[in-house]
Amino acid sequence: MKRVICGAVLALLSALLIHPVFAASSEVGVVLMHGKWGSPQGMLPIARDLEAHGYMVSNAEMPWSGRRLYDADYPAALKEIEQQVRQLRAKGAKRVVVAGQSMGSNAAVAYASSGFNLDGLVILSPGHFPEGSMGRRLTSSLERARRMVAENRAAEAESFDDINQGKQRTIKMTASTYISYFDPDGLGAITKNVRKLSKVVPVLLVIGTTDPFYPESRAMFDSTPPHPLSRYVVLESDHFNVPKVVSTEFLKWLDSLGP
Repeated sequence: MKRVICGAVLALLSALLIHPVFAASSEVGVVLMHGKWGSPQGMLPIARDLEAHGYMVSNAEMPWSGRRLYDADYPAALKEIEQQVRQLRAKGAKRVVVAGQSMGSNAAVAYASSGFNLDGLVILSPGHFPEGSMGRRLTSSLERARRMVAENRAAEAESFDDINQGKQRTIKMTASTYISYFDPDGLGAITKNVRKLSKVVPVLLVIGTTDPFYPESRAMFDSTPPHPLSRYVVLESDHFNVPKVVSTEFLKWLDSLGP
């Protein structure tokens, strides 16, 4: 009987050595960022699943939330991401993945292409395209903001147009802040910035079948600097609900990165 018990214990210990429980994930931190006009609540399904599997998670409210409404410009937003990355590393994370949904993924790409240090990039339902049709619809607001800057009124706040998945609204912010997010050649130009990541890292791009950007998403993924662990995933979902259904694929990709 003792031999049977000892054999079972040895088998269990051997299995744990080969497949350590949370050994890799406990040293990996993930920054999650919500979409435009949203809140960290929208990323909770992912956050809870990642934490349940031993990953450290930061899920903060960002400047484009429904409450903050661009109360900080894009460079300041990137510094907020950097602060979250530093906090995760201070907690023991040896590697940090930066991830976002919609506008959050736009910020993740902006961060990855601006010289900051990260170990992986996750783009969920990419959104906010000032270099595309959204930007063309907002031309008058962008031109007005640029005139204000030229007139030394960059710090003055006015109401400017914004669009989120076809829904348009006016939001009050400074002219310089508006330009920082809506310049078609600036930090928000996700399809351009994804081509010039400061560091070649594994990329996970997830898109829903009914997302308006779905037809163009593969080309965007293919334009990222090649990495053997990068993955392109299509799910049965719309733009907004990917965070509710992506956890399995997200975890599978994270686990593939290894210890």
